[in-house]
Amino acid sequence: MKKTVLCLGLSALFLVFSGCGKKDRGYDIYVYNSKGENAAQFKAMCQAFSAETGIRVKDFSIGSGMDHMETLQTAMNSGDKPVIFSIQGIKELIEWRQGGFVVDLNTVTDPEFAKLASEIAPSLRLTTDGKASYGVPYNVEGYGYIVDRRLLGEIFSDADEVIAAIKTASYAEWEALVEILDDWIRRPRALTVTLSGKAYNTSAFRDELSSNLNGVFAVMGAEKWTYGDHFINVALNAVFSSPGDAYSADDARVRSARPAFIDYAQALDLKTSYLAGKNGPAKRGQDFVSSANFGYDQTVQIFADNKALFFKQGNWAYGNIAGVNSVQAERLTFIPVKMPYKPADIVRGDGMTVERLNRSIPVFVPNYYAVNALSSDEEKASAYKFLIWLNTSPAGQKFLIEDFAFIPYNADPATTTVPNSLGNSIIDYMKSGDIIAAPYHGAPGPWSGDVVGLRLMESYMTKEQWTQADYEAIADYAVEEWIRLKN
Repeated sequence: MKKTVLCLGLSALFLVFSGCGKKDRGYDIYVYNSKGENAAQFKAMCQAFSAETGIRVKDFSIGSGMDHMETLQTAMNSGDKPVIFSIQGIKELIEWRQGGFVVDLNTVTDPEFAKLASEIAPSLRLTTDGKASYGVPYNVEGYGYIVDRRLLGEIFSDADEVIAAIKTASYAEWEALVEILDDWIRRPRALTVTLSGKAYNTSAFRDELSSNLNGVFAVMGAEKWTYGDHFINVALNAVFSSPGDAYSADDARVRSARPAFIDYAQALDLKTSYLAGKNGPAKRGQDFVSSANFGYDQTVQIFADNKALFFKQGNWAYGNIAGVNSVQAERLTFIPVKMPYKPADIVRGDGMTVERLNRSIPVFVPNYYAVNALSSDEEKASAYKFLIWLNTSPAGQKFLIEDFAFIPYNADPATTTVPNSLGNSIIDYMKSGDIIAAPYHGAPGPWSGDVVGLRLMESYMTKEQWTQADYEAIADYAVEEWIRLKN
């Protein structure tokens, strides 16, 4: 999910959000979409809904250079407020709930919508107390290390078997694999690595795709959210089972995350020590945090050019990768992000184990559709019809799966497939039950990206060597900043 910054002037925002009076505005509901990457498809979907139901829709999707929350705040402060709008997790829910902008879906009496709302799985609900429910999920997404089966198959003769072995491998085996792959990239020859207790041999020479490799990992060094949000989220699953669990944590519970944060720092050190670059191997340093060299688009290009073997991203990156290398995009799959947990580091109290954490990937709801409580009853009724149509009708499901390339939140993983490799890999993890949550959504607002992520980018991604003392300093900072922001 590519993040952007606000660059529209106030005059431009006024033009975007100014509207006619209600009597002559030309639409019945205004729907705000925070996933700008599907703007064209979203507009087509709204038009299809209008054609089928007669309910006229004004749609707005954020574009490149627009910050979602600031743009939405501007819309909410205008005379033309969205009836349906986007909420990206508990952090944003707090503001909209305090302002009286959001409907508790449990209070809606429309029987068809009430059924839809009641059937949202408890683990997917937008809630802080497990009772109220404030949003209908856009979809579910997941992330891990993306790998090209064919590229890996040029290094190991049976790529699918090796991928399966990596999924269940221990962290020590994963670390050894990374080091052997780095050695092989520098000087291809027959080497042996053990994964899930079985020995596998590398090829003695490079082939067509592997001839391009210059590093093990493609990493967006200039994007603080990729390690501040998503990477640290993996570690949080050792402590919290859900965003709500993290949101309600007291200081003692937050401090219990320190060992998991040390694990996080060690795993991040490993990943950023074996970097691929545009023109050759890369290292941590000022160049690595430069958006001109290691921003989102540049790193997608590095991976799509087969210069790196692993790329930590989500199924939302499928379209970006396909835009650069459409053939490669059909060969992709996920392997889990592993960390050097010890049993004592797993303190969530629900039977989670080191082995299960290290074979699972985060699968979660990135965005929710909320209904504006300040809208008229007529507008709300139209909003409920829109959300029912989108999530239950054949036409709505076609847009979600085929046009948006989404995994519907209410999909049955046993019978659902989507038209892209990464989405289907996520569904495979859902089938097996090897999924974990997104508790970072329950952390204090700026903590994961703008606080921890920024500290990592400024003070550690520019530092070539890390020590145990660095791991502990990172963990201490993560703990204390959470407590400071919460209190």
